[in-house]
Amino acid sequence: MAEEQPKKAGRRRGLSEFQCHCCRRKLPFCWNCPCGFQICDDCFKENMWTISNGPTWVCPDCGRIRMM
Repeated sequence: MAEEQPKKAGRRRGLSEFQCHCCRRKLPFCWNCPCGFQICDDCFKENMWTISNGPTWVCPDCGRIRMM
């Protein structure tokens, strides 16, 4: 009989490096969507009027509503 190992509790570790889809810079943090879209904070602030509505933002690639 094979022993089942218990699942580890805690958060899933994300990527350690991101690349903004707008400016193509590699950064330690970007806002991201499960579809793969990534945007840095500088580009996000620059384009906030088109993709954000308060505490949420809409992914320009897939249209998902994401929480900040």
